[in-house]
Amino acid sequence: MDSIGKADWIASQPWIDREGADMEPYLRKYSSSCAFDLKEKLTDWKRDGIVIFEQVVDTRLIDALLGDIDHLRKHHMDFDLLAELKGRQGHIRDFLPAELESDGVKFNSIHTISRAAARLSLTREVAQFLGVIFDDAPCATQSLTFYKGSQQPIHIDYPYVRTQTKLAYLAASWVPLQDIHPDSGPLAYYPGSHNVDVSDFFDWGGGSILLESDSDKTPGQFAEYLYARMKEQGVAPRVFCPRKGDVLIWHGNLAHEGTAIRDAALTRKSYVTHYTSLAAYPPAHLKPGAPHSGVIAAENGGYVFEHSWQSDLRQLPSSSIPA
Repeated sequence: MDSIGKADWIASQPWIDREGADMEPYLRKYSSSCAFDLKEKLTDWKRDGIVIFEQVVDTRLIDALLGDIDHLRKHHMDFDLLAELKGRQGHIRDFLPAELESDGVKFNSIHTISRAAARLSLTREVAQFLGVIFDDAPCATQSLTFYKGSQQPIHIDYPYVRTQTKLAYLAASWVPLQDIHPDSGPLAYYPGSHNVDVSDFFDWGGGSILLESDSDKTPGQFAEYLYARMKEQGVAPRVFCPRKGDVLIWHGNLAHEGTAIRDAALTRKSYVTHYTSLAAYPPAHLKPGAPHSGVIAAENGGYVFEHSWQSDLRQLPSSSIPA
């Protein structure tokens, strides 16, 4: 397969990232249907590559998701889901109970079996804002849960998260499931790094800007490149210590990291969702008839779909919550 390069990213950019982008047509089209000051948030996004909404997330859904995660740990043999622990990925039923109690375990795409997670992914302000950015319905493609701070080195999502048919149609939301303490290893992001003039493009080998199985470079080298690039561009990290009920949305080209955990006793429970647009959603992941069928949740103009390979999945307790 031909390598995906810088030109492919540039050609696939949403309207707001294109040179000479004009907000006015989109403000006229969407402002009246948004529950926030759209111009202010688009300005933040254009400048920083992030937007923050305070106290907009339904904390009852957060509590329901925490209950689902606890249930999943205790009854993991009853569910079909992928999990990850220290870089090892596998089906949840292949992990030992003690491993699933580890503070480093992550559950992948829990939104397909947890209605609370699916609805958190479609929080009103998140779905409305991304609907404007994509000029299309936002769709959740994957999700991750975190119990402790990840301490993950600086990185950008798109070299790894790239099933969308338009590469640059990518964004993420980060929902704290508790108040985040500064000693718990909070998330940090590099404001403005989403701009390609700041981040430029890392060559994984052969001109490819994506990590492939045969890439010449490693994620560690990618991190070294980004640290050097941020220093060269004079971009300092900004630490995010939100309260339960807040949400951060970041651009698919934004550099971010997990900071060091200074107090090992502290948790940093959080929930991350990656999104693309309906038009860029990978067709092979959709069931026949989507978006009119195979839908887990459709709220606030956005979608969470059943994956095409899933059938009759057992649902976690929050799935009794009415839409």
